Amino acid sequence: MRYTLLLLSIAAVLFTACVTSQQPVTYSFPEAMTEPVKNEFTKVCNKGRILYDINCAGCHNIKKGSRQIIPDFTPEQLKGYELRVSNAQHEENMPDEKVTAEELSLISTFLLYKKKNNSTR
Repeated sequence: MRYTLLLLSIAAVLFTACVTSQQPVTYSFPEAMTEPVKNEFTKVCNKGRILYDINCAGCHNIKKGSRQIIPDFTPEQLKGYELRVSNAQHEENMPDEKVTAEELSLISTFLLYKKKNNSTR
């Protein structure tokens, strides 16, 4: 029992450190979106950010100096199930058992609404 509590405590500390060390992300929502809707979408995007960091950042983030940059994706690149099957590595590394369709949707929503990078690639 003590060992389990110790492991849970360590996991909680590591998770908190990971989440709080993230650089803040600004979202670009449509102007017509009301504040309550923006608040709910912000929650969804924040969950998607955590899932992106866990499952996607290792392969997709771009390192510039000491900064990790989340790349911009087009809406076409973010189409739900197609995101998984259009890339052989995704199908192998992100099976439904690891990243559910709901989680993939949260990741896609985060990537769709995160503020675009200023630089062109």
